Amino acid sequence: MRLRTVIGLVLAALLIPLTAPASHAEIGTTAAFDPNPTIGGPGVPAPHYATGARGVSAPSYLPSCPYQRVCVAVLDYQDDRINTWKIWDLYRCDDYSLYNWYSRGWIRNNQSGNAVAIRMNSTFTMLTPSHPVADQWRDVDWAPAWYFRPC
Repeated sequence: MRLRTVIGLVLAALLIPLTAPASHAEIGTTAAFDPNPTIGGPGVPAPHYATGARGVSAPSYLPSCPYQRVCVAVLDYQDDRINTWKIWDLYRCDDYSLYNWYSRGWIRNNQSGNAVAIRMNSTFTMLTPSHPVADQWRDVDWAPAWYFRPC
């Protein structure tokens, strides 16, 4: 009798339909990337934000960069619908520390003359490419950068 009960339970378990777990949309939540990136250094201005639909190229909704500044954008929040970028307009010629800057982002060097913005690793070695004056948003990999010098 016991063997029959065990076999019956095993067969019943095998016949229960397997269902996929509910998607984030079905349960009312979304997966989110939220690293809270910040900059440390002298005279760091308050960041501002730009939000656009996921899958839309960020430069289409990132703001212009004021003259004589270098603007940097890093992903601050992302879910299945939107991307939110945190943006700083840097104007002081100094070294800035980057905290929680992951993956790709954007840079816009709107300085004058031959001013070049550079990213540096943990030992202050310059990462290539550097970023010469070009008043347009350019794709950049922030992952290896620990420091940034906008001049």
